[in-house]
Amino acid sequence: MSSPTLHPSIPAEALIRRARLQATLQGLEIRGGSLEPPPLQALRGYLASREEPDLDRLMATITEGHFEEEAGELLRASRRDSGHSALMRDFASRLLPLAEKAKQRREMHWQLDTRRQSVRFQFSKVGPACSFDEGDLHAIFLLSFRLEGLLVELDLAKRPRPQLGAGLPLPAGVGGLAESLDVVFRREPEEAPPALMVRLNHRLPEGLRIHQWEVLPAYASPLSDLALRSHWLWCIPHELRNHLEKRVATFLEATVWPWVRGSSKTDASLDLRRLIQEMRWEQDALCFTTRMENFQAINPLKVLGAILDLEPVGILGLVRTQVDLKVDPRLGQAERFEPKLKNMYEDAVLLGGGSNIILVDEDDDEPTILG
Repeated sequence: MSSPTLHPSIPAEALIRRARLQATLQGLEIRGGSLEPPPLQALRGYLASREEPDLDRLMATITEGHFEEEAGELLRASRRDSGHSALMRDFASRLLPLAEKAKQRREMHWQLDTRRQSVRFQFSKVGPACSFDEGDLHAIFLLSFRLEGLLVELDLAKRPRPQLGAGLPLPAGVGGLAESLDVVFRREPEEAPPALMVRLNHRLPEGLRIHQWEVLPAYASPLSDLALRSHWLWCIPHELRNHLEKRVATFLEATVWPWVRGSSKTDASLDLRRLIQEMRWEQDALCFTTRMENFQAINPLKVLGAILDLEPVGILGLVRTQVDLKVDPRLGQAERFEPKLKNMYEDAVLLGGGSNIILVDEDDDEPTILG
C-alpha cells in the first residue's frame, strides 16, 4: 500500500486510515467478478478512470434499467476529481432530475412495495478488522453487497442514502463477536441466505464474517431501540494485573465514579457506576457489562481508561462478546403497521363494476381505471 499524500489540514493518522480503507475496498473488487448491474458497473468504471464516457449511451442504459437513483447516489458519493469532471457535471445535470422523479414515484408506492426485504445480519469483527470504525464498515459492507448483486434500497431523504447501518457501532480498535447490521434490499434475493453468506464471506476482508441472516418485517424496531446491555472482555497484559486489580477493587467499592467525557471542566460528568452494571475477573480477563439505552454512543475504550487510569489508545484487544436485546414489541402488533394504502385497491375490487376510482401515474399518458 502506497503512503498517503500528506495534507496540512488532515491529521496523518486520518490519512493513513483513509488509505487503508481504500486498499480494502480495492481488495473487495479483485476477490471475484462483479455482479452489480452493468449500467452501474459502467458508471463506477467511468468515475474511477479518466476515460471519457459516452453520456448518451450511459444515460440510456441507466434509464432502461431504472437505476436513476442508484446512479445519482454513486455520483454524489464520488469525491474523485476526475479528468473529465466537466463531462460528469453535464451527466449529473441530466441524471439528477430523473433520479428525483424516480424518487417521487417510489414515494407514491412505498407502502405497497412488497418486493423490498429487510434483513438483520449478525457478524464478527476480529483481528485486522478491529481497525475499522463504523464508517469503514458501512463502506465495506455496502460495496460487498453491490459487488454480489444485492442492491440496497435508498431511503426517502432529500438526498437518498442506502438503508444500511450498524445499530450499535463499535469504535476503531474494538472487536465484536456478535455485532448486528440492518439492511433493506431493493428486491428479495433469489438465492438462499446460506449461499449468499458464503459468497459475501468470501468477498469480505479478513476479520469480518457474517454468521446469521434474519429476515425481518419492514416495521421491526431498530436495534438502537432494543439494546439493553453490552458484555465486554479484555485480556489483561500480565505486567498490569496487580495494578489493575487494585483499580477494579476501588471502583467496585465506590458508590459514585464521576467522569467528564469532554476535555473541558465545564462539561457535564457521567457516573460510571451507573453505566457499569457488572465487573469481574475470569482468569486473565476482565469482564464487564455496560448499560445501553442512552449510553450507546459512549466509547468503551475511554470508559475503561477512566476506570483503570489508562490511556485509551493503550487498551488493545477489547471485545464485545454479546449484546442483550429486549423483545421487539412491534413484532406482536403487526396489524398496527400494515400498509393502509392497499385499502384503496381492496375497496375498488369490492365495488365491482360500479367503481369509478381513477389512478394516474405521472409517466403514463392514459389514466388507469379500476372497475
